[in-house]
Amino acid sequence: MLMARNEINRVSGQPLDTSTNKMHARTEYLRRLVRLSFCLLGFMLCLAFAVSALPHYRKLQKMRADLSEVKVEESEVANRVDAKKRELRAIESDPQYRELIARDRLNYYEPGEHVFRIER
Repeated sequence: MLMARNEINRVSGQPLDTSTNKMHARTEYLRRLVRLSFCLLGFMLCLAFAVSALPHYRKLQKMRADLSEVKVEESEVANRVDAKKRELRAIESDPQYRELIARDRLNYYEPGEHVFRIER
């Protein structure tokens, strides 16, 4: 008569009796249950880590976006500062530019001149 695999002792190779079969089946069931429990525990730990890290990750993304906006604004300000420095140098060193500024912005004109302004 052929015996099922779970009815043979793994160590000695001898046939097992019914109570031993039940104990062996229960032991295998418990081993599987313990493995499943450890897998679920690992999954739950990973999930807990992900959930606890999510607000920090969102904050990091927001800070990165803010940083890029500030860098763009910084670049714009640096360009304006550079333009103002060039204009200051031109005012200090170029008499023709000074005259242009005086006529255009300050409404100065030389005696005998008639200035006609055309508004846009």
